[in-house]
Amino acid sequence: MKKVKPILALLLILLLSISLFACGGGDSNSGGDSSSEPAEEPADTAGGNSVVFQMDTEPDCMDPSINDYANGSMAIYQLFVGLMKYDAEGNVIPGCAETYDVSQDGLTYTFHLRDGLKWSDGQPLTAGDFEYGLKRMVDPEVGSEAAYTIYDYIKNARACFVDGTATLDEVGVKAIDDTTLEITLENPTPWLPTLLTAWCPIRKDIVDQYGDDWAYHAESYVCNGPFVPSEMVPEEYYTFVKNENYYDAANVKLDEVKYVFLGDEVTSLLAWEKGEIDIATSVSADAKEKYKDSDNLRSYARPGFRYYEVNCEKITDPRVRKALAMGLDRQTLVSDIIKDDSLKPLRGWVAYSIADPVDQTKDWRDVQGMTFEEDYEAAKQLLADAGYPNGEGLTIELVQTNDATLVKVAQAMAQMWKQNLGIETEIKTVESGVYWADDTGTRDAGDFDVCYMGYTSDFDDPLCLLMCFDNSSGDEVTRWKNEEYQGIIKKLYSGVSGEEREELCKQAEAILTEEVPVIPIYSYASSALVNDRIQGFVRINGGAPRFEYVSISE
Repeated sequence: MKKVKPILALLLILLLSISLFACGGGDSNSGGDSSSEPAEEPADTAGGNSVVFQMDTEPDCMDPSINDYANGSMAIYQLFVGLMKYDAEGNVIPGCAETYDVSQDGLTYTFHLRDGLKWSDGQPLTAGDFEYGLKRMVDPEVGSEAAYTIYDYIKNARACFVDGTATLDEVGVKAIDDTTLEITLENPTPWLPTLLTAWCPIRKDIVDQYGDDWAYHAESYVCNGPFVPSEMVPEEYYTFVKNENYYDAANVKLDEVKYVFLGDEVTSLLAWEKGEIDIATSVSADAKEKYKDSDNLRSYARPGFRYYEVNCEKITDPRVRKALAMGLDRQTLVSDIIKDDSLKPLRGWVAYSIADPVDQTKDWRDVQGMTFEEDYEAAKQLLADAGYPNGEGLTIELVQTNDATLVKVAQAMAQMWKQNLGIETEIKTVESGVYWADDTGTRDAGDFDVCYMGYTSDFDDPLCLLMCFDNSSGDEVTRWKNEEYQGIIKKLYSGVSGEEREELCKQAEAILTEEVPVIPIYSYASSALVNDRIQGFVRINGGAPRFEYVSISE
C-alpha cells in the first residue's frame, strides 16, 4: 500500500486524536452538545483551484460496468460520461451522443456520437466502446451487480444474463460504425435517456491487459469524463485531475478534486471547520443542528428511501410484518433521533421526488397520499390475531452496521416496538464489510429478522422503486415472492403509460401494504457542509456530486 502524503497523514492523525479526546474514545456522535454553541465560520481553504471532498468510506467499486453502490457513483460520475448526462440543474442532456433518433415503435434508438471523442489517454473513443461497456454489464462471466439496471430494457439482455438462452452477440446493442450506436429494446422505455447517464463505455484492451483490477489503480484507469485519477491510495484518498481530453474540458473550471475518506463524523466536522475539507458529506445530527440556520448546510432532494428488510422466511405472517411497520413513530425518528427535518417520513413504498405517471409535474406521494398510517392499537390487534397478544412471545433480531446514526435509530425503533406493541428486540451490530459481503454477508445470507437497507431511483418513475421487491431474478434478500406482484411489475416494464400505469403502480403498492416485505421509514435527502468559496456544488439524482460544474470564488 502506498503511504499517504505526509501533510495529509499528519492532519488525519491530529484530527482523529482531537476527536477521540473530545469524545472520550467512544461514540462519534457523543462529543458534547454542539447544538448549544454558535455555529463557527469555516476557515478559508488554501487549496488554489482544487476542492477537497469528504466521503465516509472508499468506494466499494470503481468499475462503472459493475458498480451498484452509491459511494461508487459518487466518484465514477466525475470520471465517466455516458451517451447522456445531467446538467447543473438536474436535467438530462446529450453527453457523448450529440443527437439520437427513435423508431416509430419506440424500440430502436440510434445514437450519433460527437466528433473527436477521446479517452483520457488520448485514444479515440468509438461506438464500439459503448457496445463493449453495455454488453459487459450483462456478460454472465463478469457477473455484474449492476446487470439488473439494464437487463429489463435491452433486447435479449435478461435472456443472456439471467436465463442463459441468448448470447452476448444477440443482446440489442450494436456499433453501426465508429460514431453510430444502435440500441434495441424489449419494450418502449421513455426513460431510457435517464438510464443512459449511468451506462458507460469501457476500453476492452484495458480490461484485457489489467483484468478486474484495471479500475483500482490510477495508472490503468482510462476514462472519458471531466476528471481522471492521478492517485488512488486505498482507504485514504483519491486525487482526480482535470481530463484535458474530455470533450467539454474548456468549461471545466477545477484543476483537481481530492476525495478524502473519513468515516468519523466528528473528525470530518473538525476538518471542515478548520478549512482542511471544502465539502463534508458525513454530517452528524449534532452538526445539522449546529448549522441548520447557516447557508453552509445544504440539502438536496434525492428520489430514494431508507427501509428495513424483513426476512419473510423467519417472520412468515404478514400481519406481524404490518404491525412492525405500523408500530413506529417516523416523525420522531427523523426529527429527534436523526435530527434532520429535510428527511420526510414515509408510509408507502414509492419515495418522494418521484413523478406521478399521469401528471408528471406532481409528486406521486402528493397525488396518492400514504398507503398506511401509524396506528398502535390496530397494530396490537394484528399481533393478537397472529398469536402474539401484547407482543408476548415475539422477539425481533434487528441487524445493521456500526454506523453511529444507524445504531441510534435501531435503539429508538426497539424502544418504540417495546412501548407501543410489547415486542422485544435484540439489536445486532456488525462491521460494514461483514454486513455487505456478497453471498456470505449478514444481509445476503439472511442472518436477520429485520435489517437496514435503502435504494435510490435511477429514473423518474415509480417502477424504479417498486421493481426492488419483484425478486423474479433470484435476488431474494427479503425471501418474499408474490406472483400477482410480479405480474404487475412485468406489465409496468411493457411500457404502459398514463392512467393504466398509475393504476398498476397503485395495485403494486396495495400488495406491499398488505404483505410488507420491507418497512419504509423515510425519503432520502442528501446533506453536505460546503465552504463559502465553493460555487456551483450540486448533488443530482442519486446524491452524487457533479464537479464538472463547480468553481472556486475569488
